[in-house]
Amino acid sequence: MAEIKVRIENKQYVYGTSVLEHIEFDLASGEFMAIVGPSGCGKTTILNMISGIEPSKSGSVILDGEPLNTQTSTRIGYIFQQPRLMPWLTVEQNLTLVKPSVDLDTISELLKSVGLEGKQDCYPRTLSGGMQRRVSIARAFLINPKLLLLDEPFNSLDAPTAARLRLLLMRFCQRHKCSVIFVTHDLQEAVYLADRILFLSQPPSRIVHQESVRIARPRTESGVDELSWQAALLAKYPNLLAGSVI
Repeated sequence: MAEIKVRIENKQYVYGTSVLEHIEFDLASGEFMAIVGPSGCGKTTILNMISGIEPSKSGSVILDGEPLNTQTSTRIGYIFQQPRLMPWLTVEQNLTLVKPSVDLDTISELLKSVGLEGKQDCYPRTLSGGMQRRVSIARAFLINPKLLLLDEPFNSLDAPTAARLRLLLMRFCQRHKCSVIFVTHDLQEAVYLADRILFLSQPPSRIVHQESVRIARPRTESGVDELSWQAALLAKYPNLLAGSVI
């Protein structure tokens, strides 16, 4: 498990346009945090800066007391919006890209745990969208991450497949005891998965609200307690999903 401290003073792109301003939060060891906000508010940018994909000139990311660097970033798993599998490589070869030293028995066992037993020699084009997402989940957990970043990984999937993958994700996180930052535009999904939810404003984005989800686990998707909690929150802050508490 990992503790992380994120401080982003400002993130700008071309022509000086600010995307993020004064983003500060801590993630406790083993905590599952969701980030919710309007489209285009910089949710993915936050994950990219934490992972080191995008530089942060005015801010810092501290992982277990150490600044993010090449060594600490190897403890971070990232599941993207799309599976991002190399189409010319087999499932097994896609997995060994992130950990060349892994033995084949470990890969076989991992694929079995995500319901892809015997698929190691398959190419991505022969797999369904849900199966490709399962490969991407297996790839992220292959390195036994201390911190897992997820960028709307179930977006565009049909509801039953997304529900199965969310359950699979929860089981993996519990087994590996990793800390999680999960980006989503779906509040219902965030309530189901997260211990705490951060809400972002319109760009330049700031954290306008955060809420701990005090619902006992295991939870139920679209359960009475979950939907009641969500309804009460939105009744108090009707414009929250649009990025405002006013």
